Amino acid sequence: MNRILFILLSFFLFICSVFGQDDKLIKKGDAAFQAKNYSDAFVNYELAWQQNKEHPYVNFMLAQCYLLTSPKQKALDYAGVAVRKSPNPTNEMYFVYAQALHQNHRWDSAIYYYKKSDPGKLNSKNISRLEGECMNGKRYTSNPKNIKITNAGALVNSQGMDYLPNITADLSKLYFTSRRGGSTGGKLEADGLPYEDIYMCSNVGGAWNQAINIGAPLNTDVHDACVGISEGGQTMFIYRGVNGGDIFQSELKGKKWSAASPLPMNTEFFETSACLSPDERTLFFVRATNAYSNRDIYMCSRTVGGNWSKPVKLTINTPFDEDAPYMHPDGKTLYFSSKGHSTMGGYDVFKTTKLANGVWSTPENMGSPVNTAGDDVYFVLSADGKIGYYSSNKEGGFGKQDIYSIRMPAAENEPELALLKGKILDDQTGKPTEASITITDNATKEIVARYRSNSETGEYLLSLPAGKNYGIAIEKEGHLFYSENMTLNNTNGFKEYKQDITLVTIKTSGKIILRNIFFDSGKATIRLESTAELLKLVDLLKNNPTLRIEIAGHTDNIGDETLNQKLSEERAKNVVTFLTANGISAGRLVAKGYGSSQPVAPNTTDTGRQQNRRTEIKIL
Repeated sequence: MNRILFILLSFFLFICSVFGQDDKLIKKGDAAFQAKNYSDAFVNYELAWQQNKEHPYVNFMLAQCYLLTSPKQKALDYAGVAVRKSPNPTNEMYFVYAQALHQNHRWDSAIYYYKKSDPGKLNSKNISRLEGECMNGKRYTSNPKNIKITNAGALVNSQGMDYLPNITADLSKLYFTSRRGGSTGGKLEADGLPYEDIYMCSNVGGAWNQAINIGAPLNTDVHDACVGISEGGQTMFIYRGVNGGDIFQSELKGKKWSAASPLPMNTEFFETSACLSPDERTLFFVRATNAYSNRDIYMCSRTVGGNWSKPVKLTINTPFDEDAPYMHPDGKTLYFSSKGHSTMGGYDVFKTTKLANGVWSTPENMGSPVNTAGDDVYFVLSADGKIGYYSSNKEGGFGKQDIYSIRMPAAENEPELALLKGKILDDQTGKPTEASITITDNATKEIVARYRSNSETGEYLLSLPAGKNYGIAIEKEGHLFYSENMTLNNTNGFKEYKQDITLVTIKTSGKIILRNIFFDSGKATIRLESTAELLKLVDLLKNNPTLRIEIAGHTDNIGDETLNQKLSEERAKNVVTFLTANGISAGRLVAKGYGSSQPVAPNTTDTGRQQNRRTEIKIL
């Protein structure tokens, strides 16, 4: 009987403490908490906590506020007090304490309290999943990777929330989303924070300069978030809080962004997190029934007519949330965040590779320290594979959520691709110009990708995954096209090429080298890989019907000069034969061979001799 009286008395005292002098503060906190305004809830619970720091309920609610916002690690002390000071801790208190332990990587203790929170095993499926996350966490944190994670600094981050980092492939620009003071429209959301706006930093001397709000027309008085950027920085995908949440697209015209237009795959549901493949022919995005759950990654392809196909779900989706897809410039590695697979808690960053048969490999957890028991999301990686970025609510940041840089381990995982960048110039003015860039797989004759240089700066930036022989054609009306060839082996790793290209106007004596016309050694037969280049030449002549050209064959100085002269003439004649067979009048064409008499490089090296073995056209 005495024991029963003691329990009843303890419970009475507990109720009195809850509904005592701090009752108003607690009620205000509860109302704000129910409205998901965790900032206001925290303020009221904190004031109540100051009056009684051992109040079980207040500590319990403060712990939940931290778990639902940041930094989640602070929830541990409050949850512990709630359990220790409550005369009869509820299952919910044990569960919140387990979550706080989980967030602090105290794996075994978290498992113990998860079990304790469900004595009747009514929630066994969920508890089993959480225990599995803790076991994953033990495995990953016991074998951390050699990765350095650093806050991006005060020029990028603010006292608000900064997240969704998006980088150009060469790390020249950083776009991100922020809920900091001074947002466009000046309004506050129901959670007490400003609406989302898009910000940008430029790389100056290897460091990011002061972040600036990119303003209209992209930032409006609703939520505007940069959820994706093309690798060259010419296309941006924007989330806007309209129609349940939709994705919009904007193009960089010179130095100004165009008005954003909605994507055709938007529905009445929630769409967000979009990214383009390097060839800009595949779009990955996220769709959910609402903004809080059931997120899946979808994919659609660009049709022959330039439209997007019907979206399909990726096979890497789980019954839990997936978010933040990011296709690396290597064209085959997809990074994303998931609450499923082998996560250690919340969202973890995973990577999967598209295999030769088109199937996605089993997603691989990026491990510790990239992933934690909290939400690790919005991971992106530079083309060279050395620097990544993501957002986190770690302790010690500048605000409620910050952007962090990740220095990846060197060596074994260097991407196999080439990054091409530079400016396209006009030979008459010497100024930057806009031009179309077509990438062709010479082996299959398939057009791999199409790009355009920036209309004001002339800048271009593109990546070419290894394993192919590429033909590159740069074209502008009224100019001869520029031709380049790149053969990339799977063993070359990452290479960056910077080249400014001057387009030659169609005029007398103008000439170009056709770098994608190929012959077998010592022979004059045109190889099939030359077809795309020769058809470009056919189009040039058809679009300029008064144009007359000389086809010039050149060799290196190896072997007999008489034979070299004859070989160069035969090669030039075979090019003329191809052109006439495709509708070009023979009267507009002159074939001429020069043998080794006009070298463009020393014949003392393999590279030099290769440059001298060439086919040119010259305007007559």
